[in-house]
Amino acid sequence: MSKKFTPLQQIRRRLRAVRLPLPTELFTFPLGLALSLVCPPSLAWGVVATVLALCIALIRALGWLSTNRSVVGRSLFVLFVWGSLLLFFCDLYPHALWHQALLLSSYLISSLAVALYRRVARPAGSTERCECVRGRILRVERLRFERILVVFSLLALLFILLNIGLCPVHWSHVRYVSSILIAVFAWGVYLLETLHLIWVNKRLRREVWIPVMNDRQQTIGRVPMTTPVSTEGRLPVVRLIATTERMIYLEQNSGKRLPQAEGYDTPFIAWLTEGCQPEQVAQELIDLRFCGIRRARPRSLLHYHETIGGQPLSIYLFSVEIEDPGLLLIDCLPIKGKWWPIDHVTARLYEEPFTSYLHAELPYLEQTVLLAHRLRSGSSAQ
Repeated sequence: MSKKFTPLQQIRRRLRAVRLPLPTELFTFPLGLALSLVCPPSLAWGVVATVLALCIALIRALGWLSTNRSVVGRSLFVLFVWGSLLLFFCDLYPHALWHQALLLSSYLISSLAVALYRRVARPAGSTERCECVRGRILRVERLRFERILVVFSLLALLFILLNIGLCPVHWSHVRYVSSILIAVFAWGVYLLETLHLIWVNKRLRREVWIPVMNDRQQTIGRVPMTTPVSTEGRLPVVRLIATTERMIYLEQNSGKRLPQAEGYDTPFIAWLTEGCQPEQVAQELIDLRFCGIRRARPRSLLHYHETIGGQPLSIYLFSVEIEDPGLLLIDCLPIKGKWWPIDHVTARLYEEPFTSYLHAELPYLEQTVLLAHRLRSGSSAQ
């Protein structure tokens, strides 16, 4: 009996499944700049600390803490440095611009400390081969976000120092407008980059990944299906050849499916994506094109390595035999194709524009599938 959940529990389960990548600093940075306009510095720090504590508690309750530890740690460190600067330098210049300058300085100090820590903890040139592709891409986006905030902090701090040094004392309205502009620009940058980070995460969740394998069929990396290219290893491909009555079904291929696959070839070709088995992909190819036929099963024939168009491939070859050519309803996906007598293909293999895949597979196909067909024909004749 399935367990029933209350509406609140269902919402919590869905939020846990999202695992949203949080933006750097958890809004500590822009919130502190805005509160410095309307609150005393100590009160602004206390409000930011309270909001940060509530955010951390919510993140922990939703199960997002493991994927956002660096963000939480960075936020706490910025808050600590900001509080220390307020304790020693708050009364040096009693104006919102100066309080914002202290927060900007705390972010720059924390950025420098984090950069030194990363250099010591992970020297330049080291790689994390086991790191999830999605996590690596999100980490790169967060680093880009941090660099944008560092540049903004430097420019804003320079603007504040020039404002304090050059503006006369009675121009208090100019300083107040300047502090408002800094807070508005900080929130604008922060919201835009946060939306960009959410968009990247959404795209990554929709992306399909192809594993990169070495010659021993061990996964050593991943590449997205949108750009299926890798120089580190082989990309796995599943191919299915349909046979019937000493014929194979071929279509004119434009070469868009795989590298240099132009010419006549089987249309049943697909990348072996992450989390799938070759047999599963072959079955999906059958179900996609064999309309109206009772569920046929693929038969594994061969696994071989090939380099086509400069891309090393790991190819899984399957076959499926049907009783009559008319059972393949080509109209399901109308592409020009026909049944070719196997003898004709063998005789004209290097004369007709057949793909290099068929050049490698046809001899083995003759020795297995067609030999089995001859044995069955001989036994039925007896």
